[in-house]
Amino acid sequence: MRRHPAAQHPRRVPDLGRETAVQEALLPHDPDPDLLEYVLVAAGNIDALAPLAAVIDDLERAGVVRLLDAVTLVRTAASTTVDARPAGEHEFLKRLDRRASDPGVRLSPHDIQLASVTVDPAACALLLLLQDTWALPLAESAREHGARIAGGERIAPHRARTAALAASGATDLVVRGPVVTPLIDQVAQVRQLAHLVERGLLPLEGYEVQRRRVLGA
Repeated sequence: MRRHPAAQHPRRVPDLGRETAVQEALLPHDPDPDLLEYVLVAAGNIDALAPLAAVIDDLERAGVVRLLDAVTLVRTAASTTVDARPAGEHEFLKRLDRRASDPGVRLSPHDIQLASVTVDPAACALLLLLQDTWALPLAESAREHGARIAGGERIAPHRARTAALAASGATDLVVRGPVVTPLIDQVAQVRQLAHLVERGLLPLEGYEVQRRRVLGA
């Protein structure tokens, strides 16, 4: 991740009205590299993303997350191309644009490409780079005692549902299982499919079928 030149975890949310000096102290200028995550919110149209701006503002004030970057991804029904733009270019998402005030860690063009290949036709998404501010005390305490937060991952909904339905309750949530194709290779494959569409060698419908197959959807 770096500054972009153009361009999920269920949690208990604290009282959103609390804005104290203690909370301000939990927001250092330099993001904690052990607490970064990205969140991709998919929607049928860009207007559906509008309410998220106010919610993220509330979560920042509550000290739950810190927004580092936000990019919108829009794909038309008749194209393989995804248009990526800074969230601030949309009037109702302008409050999400932190470029002018915080030149810290940013999504790179490659980060955005990785997320773009997952966007469906006639759909859009909001790609957020966040710091899990709620976990700062945990990370700081771990470091003080010679430990550190070493990893984490959003657990896919189907895994959580499977575990909930398992009679023994022993279904794995953390273990991924068989090794899957690395996402970077998936991006390369999707690009090749898009080139075939551009050359008239693959219909758009066929591209979409193959794209979903590559992504394992």
